[in-house]
Amino acid sequence: MATLKRHPFHTVSSEVDQDDLDAKIKKHRRKVFAIIASIILLVLIALIAIYIYFEHKTYTSYEVINSIERSDTSASQFETFQGNLLKYTNDGAVYTDLNGNRIWNQTYEMDHPSTDSCNEYLVIYELNGTQIYILNKVSLQSSIQTTMPIQRVSVAKQGTIAVLMESEGISYLQLYDKEGTQLAAGELHVQNSGYPLDIALSEDGQKLAVAMLDINEGSVKTTIAFYNFGAVGQNSIDKIVGSYSYPDMLISRIHYMKDDTMVAFGDSKVVIFRGTQKPAESTSIEITEEVKSIFYDDQYFGLVFDSDSKEQPHRLELYNIKGTKVREVGISIDYNQIELLDNQDICIYNDNQCEIINRKGIKKLLCTFDKSLYKVISAAAQRNYTFILEGETRRVKLK
Repeated sequence: MATLKRHPFHTVSSEVDQDDLDAKIKKHRRKVFAIIASIILLVLIALIAIYIYFEHKTYTSYEVINSIERSDTSASQFETFQGNLLKYTNDGAVYTDLNGNRIWNQTYEMDHPSTDSCNEYLVIYELNGTQIYILNKVSLQSSIQTTMPIQRVSVAKQGTIAVLMESEGISYLQLYDKEGTQLAAGELHVQNSGYPLDIALSEDGQKLAVAMLDINEGSVKTTIAFYNFGAVGQNSIDKIVGSYSYPDMLISRIHYMKDDTMVAFGDSKVVIFRGTQKPAESTSIEITEEVKSIFYDDQYFGLVFDSDSKEQPHRLELYNIKGTKVREVGISIDYNQIELLDNQDICIYNDNQCEIINRKGIKKLLCTFDKSLYKVISAAAQRNYTFILEGETRRVKLK
């Protein structure tokens, strides 16, 4: 009997079809990927174009998102703290969110209440009085009663405070933690070191700068002394780790922008000091005109001068933390307040006018109000703001 021989099936055609199918799938995937990439690119371009458009647009009106009535007195003052609103008067302070919901209130009696804040801590103190309250966004942390009139208080990010006091020609410095426990104390004798003008405590609470004015036989000199309350200062006399004198210059304001950077504002020079432990002069900016105003946050500082222009009566110069001028722009209105908002817009306003300039120097808003304007607060959205007006909190969107 003949035996049938089995032959394997030939699959060449099937293999060719599969390769062709794989090639078509890959081609289709590349096409889909190219389409998706093109769509994403177009969306990004559109978003960038929209962003550039709104960044360069000047608004003259706004849409009111919501409005909340408030009950204020003529002595009410307002500050922003941790994204919420602090209203304080001679009789006490009320801390609310922007919808008017009360978070806490603190009663006191002060003739001249003043404030300072850093990160999560706020201090309310009585200028030329003896009361100090240390608070955070939740509640009161402690209160301090001093034995001498308070000239200045500076708070660090963990609630440590430095207090400058004066009595009978002698100035005193005291350092407290947030519980009100005294950490350090010392005297500043005017005849030896000059009259203290300002103090600045670093964010970490370790370094304290003191600006002192010395007038001797008609000549003026300002000296800035740096104290270190950490391990480095233990080996220095009176914990002083640096001292710098500036003849013929009045330095009325000093401020720590970062733990390692402090800026001193003088009438003829702005001086920037750097150093994590022993600050030293790093950069100086010569001033040849009279400074009308200064303002700052932890990244930028600004100087305002008068100008000869009727349309823009003031000129603003903005500097970064390194002392480099990043912007120069004219101001269109006379003002009584100028500050950097949380979104780093520059806000200039008076009782019924407001001008907002963005970081690029573009005039973002110029408008007039029908009520007295007390404060401006920026929101996360670049066109949204909160205006604290007389008896009203008005949340708006520019249009």
